[in-house]
Amino acid sequence: MTSFNPPFFILGCVRSGTTLLRNLLRQHPHLACPEETHFFRWAEPFGGSAFGRMQRNNEVLQRHRQIDGISEEEFEQILEHAHSRADLCERYMQIYVARNKPAASRWFDKTPQNVYGAALIASSMPSVRFVHIVRNPVNVVASLRIGAVIKVKRLMGACNYWTEAIEIISLLRQACPERLLELRYEDLTTQPEAALKRVLDFVGEPFDPAWFAGTALKLSSHQDSDVLNDAELLRVRNRCSAGMRHYGYL
Repeated sequence: MTSFNPPFFILGCVRSGTTLLRNLLRQHPHLACPEETHFFRWAEPFGGSAFGRMQRNNEVLQRHRQIDGISEEEFEQILEHAHSRADLCERYMQIYVARNKPAASRWFDKTPQNVYGAALIASSMPSVRFVHIVRNPVNVVASLRIGAVIKVKRLMGACNYWTEAIEIISLLRQACPERLLELRYEDLTTQPEAALKRVLDFVGEPFDPAWFAGTALKLSSHQDSDVLNDAELLRVRNRCSAGMRHYGYL
C-alpha cells in the first residue's frame, strides 16, 4: 500500500462552506479528496449489517462512488476486507488517489456529518488532524430553509444541525487542541489567501498563491432576506447564542 502523509478531515455543520474549502484545497498539487464518504457518520458498529446497508444502499453514496471512479464491486471488496472504519477509509483512499491523483502525497476527507464520529476518528486515527469550518448560524439555517442541497423545514432541526456540530467540536477542542484548526467561512470568502495559508501551514503543506489564482469567491449571506422572519431570527440567535458568542457572531 502507498504510504501517505498524515491525512486531515474537514468537519462542521452542513451549509458552512466545507465544499468550497475542499474544492480550493483540491487545487493543491499534493492533496487529493473524494466526494463525501460518511464512513464515520452513523452510530452503528462497523461490520454489522446496519452499517453495511447504509453504505451499500444509499443512493447518494453510490453516486459519490461513481464520481470517485470506484465501482460497487470494488467497494464491496473494500468493505469485505476492512476491519474498522479507519481501515475502510484507508483502503478507499488508496484506490481513489491512485485512480484520480496519483501524484498526491496526502489525502483528506470532506464530510461535514462525519463530525458525529469525531471522537472515533481521533481515537482510531491518531495522526489525523481536523479542520473545522464554521458559518454564522443565521445563514446556515436560512440556507437549510431554502433547501438547495438539504432542506430542513423545522427551525429547531435546522438550528440543531449547527449547535450539535459546535458542541462536538468544543469537546474535540478540549481533548486534542493541537490537532484542531478552526476557520470561519466569512474569513475564507473575504480573505481566501490568508485562510488557505493557515490551513496548509496547519497540515504541513507548502503554500503557493499561484495554485489558487483566479479563484473568485463571494460571501453568501441571507441575513437581509425574508427567508426568516423577525421572530424566527430571534429564535435562531437564542438557540445558538453560546456558539455565536464564541465565534464572534454576536
